[in-house]
Amino acid sequence: MVDAKSLLMSISAVVATAAAGAVGGPLAAAEVAAFLASPPGRKLNGALVDQTAEKRGVVLEDFAKGGFVMQPTLGLTGEAGPEFVFPLTNIPKPKRKRSRSARAADKKLSKAFREANARYRKKDGSLRKGRTQADIARLAHKLRRKM
Repeated sequence: MVDAKSLLMSISAVVATAAAGAVGGPLAAAEVAAFLASPPGRKLNGALVDQTAEKRGVVLEDFAKGGFVMQPTLGLTGEAGPEFVFPLTNIPKPKRKRSRSARAADKKLSKAFREANARYRKKDGSLRKGRTQADIARLAHKLRRKM
């Protein structure tokens, strides 16, 4: 099982090796890789990862046995098998794709409601005397059928 810290150490070792290769060539890259793979190199790399994470307020965790996150957290998921990760608040609902005919019907109904409101409301937006919202809805559906 790989924890988040080990993953970050591997990533930082790859980045350091690539940077050494770009600046000093293949020999420098091989030397950096060999050092980072040695016990002192792993210890130094681990200390740098811990120090950077602590300075930035990042918590490094693995969630193999579950967990509860209340703030931004860098973690490893799926390391012990399938896992769910989802927000507890404001879960967005997937948007249904609507057919072209359904969208056209929506536009027609919207146009019918605009027309019904124009007929049964005064200029200030209030309902004309004796009219209700139900009257507007009935007229809108009647107008839509005629379109």
